[in-house]
Amino acid sequence: MSERRRLGIPDATYLKPLVHGLEDVGFDLHRDIPARLSIEFRDRPDFLRGAFLSPIDFARHGGNFRVLPGVCAASSKPTGTVRLYVNPDRKKISSMAVDIRVTSEIILARIILLEKFPNLGTEKDRMTFIPMEPDPSAMLKKADAALVVSFKTGSAPSGLFSLDLVEEWYDLTDCPYVHGMWVVREDGFTDEELHAVIAAKQRGVDALSSPDFSSSIESFTYDFGTGEVESVTEFFRYSYYHGILGDVPDLNFFSPTLDGVGN
Repeated sequence: MSERRRLGIPDATYLKPLVHGLEDVGFDLHRDIPARLSIEFRDRPDFLRGAFLSPIDFARHGGNFRVLPGVCAASSKPTGTVRLYVNPDRKKISSMAVDIRVTSEIILARIILLEKFPNLGTEKDRMTFIPMEPDPSAMLKKADAALVVSFKTGSAPSGLFSLDLVEEWYDLTDCPYVHGMWVVREDGFTDEELHAVIAAKQRGVDALSSPDFSSSIESFTYDFGTGEVESVTEFFRYSYYHGILGDVPDLNFFSPTLDGVGN
């Protein structure tokens, strides 16, 4: 790669293995919150060559985008990354304060409430969403429940009841929750760049036991395998069923021509 390429990615601890050494092989990393990365990638094709996007952000523009094969970030065990805090005196959740930085996790919360806790859930057109900064205590003063995403992972604040939505998703589907995946434009990426991204992921996975990485991310996985593909497809199906998506998009992958590119 003779010139540097810019990739957008959230500044999340658990994504560190995916970019291991990427800047040494010609990539620049642009870090921003997921909600803005989606807009930047959609509206500024000359600014970002690719972006690490959530499933819902891909789904909303999937006809124009392609997913890089072999790489994602997923988890099936409780990690503290996606939590729904609930006021203990509420019998129904008619209002939800939501983390202004994220997108897919808001949909995940809706799916989990409607599928697993119908006694708590309220139909989509009757639910009030309140975008807020991610402060559970402050959010619960404004709403019945609070959705908070932690990019650094960690435990929940003491004294607050919460659901770990990754754990709930795995219980519902028997699939890991896919936090995000690399997304590119079909004609805006090369086989060589794909090979570099996959190689960076493998270097990061190989280095997970080193002091460079926190033990808090050991519950995450980074291969985009059969279970992860099934998970994203199920997420699309639930989103369509509950009226969040207008159809079930295809999970279109970037097609490499180099031999040996894949998981």
